[in-house]
This record gives sequence, C-alpha cells and structure tokens, in this order.
Amino acid sequence: MNLKKNITKYRSIHQIAYPVLLNYLLSSVFELLDKAIVGHYSVQGFAVVGAAASFTFAVTGALGILSAAFNIVAAEEKGRKNEKGFETAFLVSKFFALLTGICFFVLSLLCGRIFFQKVYGIQGDDLSELLSYFYPASFTVVQNMLTFQYSAYFRNCLNTKITLYSTIVSTGINLFFDFSLVYGFFGLPQLGTAGAAWGSVIGLAAGLIVYQLAYWKKHSAQYACYIVTFFHSKKRISETTLLAAKSVTGKILRLYPSLFGQELLESTIFACVISAVIARLGTEQMAVYSLLDTVGSMIGLPVYAYAAATQTYALQSHSAREMSAAKEYLKCGIQLTFSIIAMLCVLCGIFNKPLLHLIVDDLHIIREAQKLLLPVFLLQLVKIPYQIHMSCLQGIGREKFVLLCTAIGTICASGSVIIAGHIAGLTGLYIVMVMELVILGICYSISLRTVNN
Repeated sequence: MNLKKNITKYRSIHQIAYPVLLNYLLSSVFELLDKAIVGHYSVQGFAVVGAAASFTFAVTGALGILSAAFNIVAAEEKGRKNEKGFETAFLVSKFFALLTGICFFVLSLLCGRIFFQKVYGIQGDDLSELLSYFYPASFTVVQNMLTFQYSAYFRNCLNTKITLYSTIVSTGINLFFDFSLVYGFFGLPQLGTAGAAWGSVIGLAAGLIVYQLAYWKKHSAQYACYIVTFFHSKKRISETTLLAAKSVTGKILRLYPSLFGQELLESTIFACVISAVIARLGTEQMAVYSLLDTVGSMIGLPVYAYAAATQTYALQSHSAREMSAAKEYLKCGIQLTFSIIAMLCVLCGIFNKPLLHLIVDDLHIIREAQKLLLPVFLLQLVKIPYQIHMSCLQGIGREKFVLLCTAIGTICASGSVIIAGHIAGLTGLYIVMVMELVILGICYSISLRTVNN
C-alpha cells in the first residue's frame, strides 16, 4: 500500500517538475544562442551587452524573489481550499510585480547613463551602444517579474505545461526578432546590439500573452457569476476583497525581506567571495572552475525543478493539516531527485572527456577539470536535501531561521574558502562548499522534523 502511495507521489512530483525542467533547459539553450547572435555581430557589442545584461539579470533575480513569496502564500491558500484567497494573492502579487518593475524601468531611463558612467567607468561610443541595449532591456525586468508570477500561479494549479508552452513561444519569437533586428533581415531595421534587447521584449510579451490566454480560459466560466454577484452585493464584495488584499499584502511583505536576504547572501555575496578567491589562483584555475561550474550547473538543473514541485505539494499538504502527506512528499521528492542526479553524475563520469571537450578545446584544462569531477558531483548530490528542506521551511513560517542559518553559513564558509583556497586551491574550495551544504542541510532537516512533530 505504501509503495503504491509513493509511486503516486513520485508520478505527481514528476508531472509538475518535468515541464519546469524542460523550461530551464530551453531557456539555457536559447540564452546561449542569443549571446552567439550578438557575439558574431560585434565583439565590442558582445562585451558591453554582457555588462548591461549581467546587471539586468541580477536585478531581475533580486526583485523576482517576490514570486517565491507569492508561491508560499498561494500554496497556503490552495492547501486550505480557499480559491478566493488564492486568486486574491495572485492579483496582489501581480500588482506588486508590475509596480516594482515599472519603477525600475523609469529609474533606468532616468539614471542609467550616470550609473554606467560612474560605477562601470564606460564612456563614449561604448556607453552609447550599451545604453541602446540597456534601455529596452530594462523593461524585461517588468516582463520577467510578471512571468515569474504566472509560473508560480499555474504551478500551484498543478499545470506547469503552460510554463513550457509560454517558454517555447517566447524563446522562438525572441530568437527570430533577435536575429532579424540585429542584422536587419526580413525587411526589419538593422538595430545592431540593441536589436537583441528589442527581440527579448517582443519574445517575453508573446510569452505573457500565452499565460494570459490560459488565465482567461481558466476563469471564463466564472466571469458571468462574478458579474451578477458584483451588481447584487457590490459593497460587501469590495469590503471582503480589500480585507483579503490587505492580509495577502502583509504576508508577502513579511516574507520578502527574509527571502531576499537569503538570496543576496547565497547567490551574490558568497558567489563574489568564491570568484575573488579563484581569481587569485590564476587564469588557468579560473578556466578550470568555469568549466566545472558549467558542468555542475547542467547537472544541477533538475534539483531546482524537482525542489519547486516538492515544495508545492508539501506546502499544500501542510496548509491542509495533512502532516503525514507533507512528510511523504518531502521524502519522495528527495528520493526521486537523488536518483535523477545520481544517474546524470554517472553518465557525465563515463563520458566526461567528450562532454568537457564540447565546452573547451584546451586539453590541459580538460585534464585538470577531470581531477575535480568527483567533488562537483558530490556538491550536486548534497544540494538536494539542502534545497528541498530549505524551500519548505521558508514556506511554513521559518524563513527567518533560514536567513539566520544562511548568514552564519555564509560568514563561516567565506572565511573557510579564503583559507582553503590558499592552502588547497580548487579542491579546498569544493570541500568547503560541500561541507557548508551538508551542515545547513542537516540543520534544516532537524528543524523541519521539529515543526512537523
């Protein structure tokens, strides 16, 4: 009986996760092609676009944490079978995403030139080319934030295929207009590197239309009922909606600072420390780490996809007070993800030389990277319980505990990385990163058991 239940849960998690995983893979492939279009057009343009794109991506990631806060609130409402609360949470979160994104866009138009002049030290023609890309690209922050909201919405509706369809449409149109506007094909104006930004704007707009059409389709049967009810009890609905919106706003604003702080410490500050330590090891070691990081990122993609699916089911079960089901989803999610990552590690281990050779041609760099594949594989495996337990703790009101653990872990790991990098090079760095995730994963697992009990 338990085996049948587990198989059902494995299937449920997989059905939610695999479209998200395909979405990640498609986005990664098209991002590479997008860069190749600009890179083949102009080396100078490739360099300045890289600076503007990195800044835009960083801002998108930081502000996009709003979708993580919405996902937690949405899972709570879904678990309680509160559809009105779920829809209200989506509308409020979408409003915040729109407002925040537009504020950044306006700020970019007003202060973009001064920012890149003073902070990046870019002047003259380079600055003009950068701004021709950055100004339209800054609008993609609004679009990406809305895309994140829709993705979280449909994930909680257990319909992640919409995310995949939206990505296919978005990236396909993006590539077409990137190529056409950069080089001036198909009767379109030749905009150079700026064309890549406009292509992204058009592509993301198309993806949002797919989401909105799916949203309208889901609600089409309810609109007539809403209109009739609205005219019969306008005052009561307004008061109820305002109270619900106020409650949701409070929840999202409470969650956001902790989620943002955790992301800032882990993905920005600690990543910068790692980069600085590796830079001191020399160009060769930087190339080896970049190669290994690329391999690790490819292997680790399923971790985030299956962690998101596990979090959705576990939080909905937790909100419905079905604690045993929440525990089972966590266990099944970890087991399923572990089996997939382990299989990928074995395959990459067997075919390591041709895999590495696809990325770089330098045989010396490849040989050095082969020596460190084992700790790279280990890092991806220990990331599984860490990521799944962390995301679930953030969803059940323990986000401040996660932030505290991340802060302590970042401080200790940063100091350890500096020492280990000096003594043992890249091997020392990987040992510290593995140990950090193991220790934090154990802390999160113990905390989660305490809460569930």
